[in-house]
Amino acid sequence: MMQEAHRIDPVLGSRPGVSLTGQSLSALLALAGSQRLGVEELRRRMKLTSQGFAALLSWLQREYLVDVVSRLDGQQVKETVVLTDVGEKVLVGLLEQMCELPELH
Repeated sequence: MMQEAHRIDPVLGSRPGVSLTGQSLSALLALAGSQRLGVEELRRRMKLTSQGFAALLSWLQREYLVDVVSRLDGQQVKETVVLTDVGEKVLVGLLEQMCELPELH
């Protein structure tokens, strides 16, 4: 099934426009409230297979929209997905484009 991609015009001072699919937009929206989620928690929220989520996460990282931060918790390595400043700007830019309200005079 093809997903519609939304083109986001560049935000002032950011990189050229980025095309987001519904899945990538969902990931950014999931991160928007908390700014960070555990890798597995985000995958479960998105209801993706491990392979599908790995591909999505890799793309989001290549576009500098998210970072994966690792930390040691006892004997376990915990990975957290963090919304970057670029990711936040892209998300806000898209929401502004989608929800543009007319100016009232």
